[in-house]
Amino acid sequence: MISFYIKTYGCMMNVYDSNKMADLLVSKGYTQVLNPYDADVLIFYTCNVREKAVHKLLSDIGRLKFVNAKVIAVGGCIAQSEGKRLFERAPSINISFGPQTYHKLPEYIDKVLKGERERIIDSTFYKMDKFLSCPKKRNVSISEHIAIQEGCDNFCTYCIVPYTRGREYSRPVKDILEEAKWLLDNGAQELVLWGQNVNSYHGEAPYITIGHHKATWRIEQLLQAVAQLPGIRRLRYSTSHPKDFNEALMYVHNEIPLLVPFTHIPVQSGSDRILKQMNRGYTSAEYLYKLNKFREICPAIQFSSDFIVGFPGETEEDFKDTLRLVEQVKYTISYSFKYSPRSGTPAAKMLDQVPEKIKEQRLKILQDTLLQDQITFNKALVDKTQEVLFYKKGKRVKQYIGKNVYMQSVVVESEKDLIGKFKDVLIKSAEENCVIGQVV
Repeated sequence: MISFYIKTYGCMMNVYDSNKMADLLVSKGYTQVLNPYDADVLIFYTCNVREKAVHKLLSDIGRLKFVNAKVIAVGGCIAQSEGKRLFERAPSINISFGPQTYHKLPEYIDKVLKGERERIIDSTFYKMDKFLSCPKKRNVSISEHIAIQEGCDNFCTYCIVPYTRGREYSRPVKDILEEAKWLLDNGAQELVLWGQNVNSYHGEAPYITIGHHKATWRIEQLLQAVAQLPGIRRLRYSTSHPKDFNEALMYVHNEIPLLVPFTHIPVQSGSDRILKQMNRGYTSAEYLYKLNKFREICPAIQFSSDFIVGFPGETEEDFKDTLRLVEQVKYTISYSFKYSPRSGTPAAKMLDQVPEKIKEQRLKILQDTLLQDQITFNKALVDKTQEVLFYKKGKRVKQYIGKNVYMQSVVVESEKDLIGKFKDVLIKSAEENCVIGQVV
């Protein structure tokens, strides 16, 4: 029996891919282990959005290069963008494979183990092949992600995704519903429809043709179909691009009770000049109009966002525009990062790169501002009852941690095991990164 160990870096799409990869290898007779020192095959599945993930990968490979592993494979976005350079940076690597080729991994591992190939590289864009080649999920949890769309056509000037994940494509509705039914039949109760840009979804509709062409569904129709499946209790989607967010999707939140009143709409910057430089396709005023319209249609809705500080050419006034936008929106949760140049993107070649020290100062100011909004929202939930899905134990005895509909961490104490259960919780107090409650 050949054993394997997988370490995953980066976004939830990478986590989703890694789980699919593990199920595929197990179906081929491999055994998954949790300790890299016990593995015949080491697999590192990586992100390439920020330089930090690349450094971490190379550090981990260097740290583990003396283990008894017979094969080291690196996959994901960094493998797609770096290609042969990976072998130069880490000579112990045997296999480099892109995010659209992991269904070929068992074949490549076999070739290396048999001595037929010492090094293999595959950066082909197979698109749907990997979804069709992977078996159904083995260990289904109460909350599961389903990839409905992958790739991106937006070509933001800072982003490597269109070059590593490829152009946008959407999975057929039939395939998504079949996967959703399987997950729900085997214990899932919360489903998250996932993609680089889910609100540009246009999947082939089931059993419907118009003339000689297959009809397509948008995400609004897909959400309505998934919401009707037996066993589902909570429904989410992520991530959305502001320019593609329309009123039809806003109204769906009122039409589907189990669709959470929360969505992630990354703005990246509040400066119109920087947004144009980023090629985001909207202005700050257009972004704010959509969020205000959303709140008008669905008063319970709350937002999270992503921010990049220190984009090339960002002035102090540009940064203040971002702070002003944050002040208007009042985000529930947000994620903010220093701009990190990625090789091959237009922004990496732009002049007037912002010094690291200024990036760090601006990031600290922005994060402090976002944190204050987060604390304010947390405090607003005190004395309210929230439905919470519990997914892990806390640090203390009898302590459990879950997520409410707004993706906030909720901490309770309970004599009973709450893992994998939905419970109504009365919020008693609020802290910076969580709220404390009592099971009703």
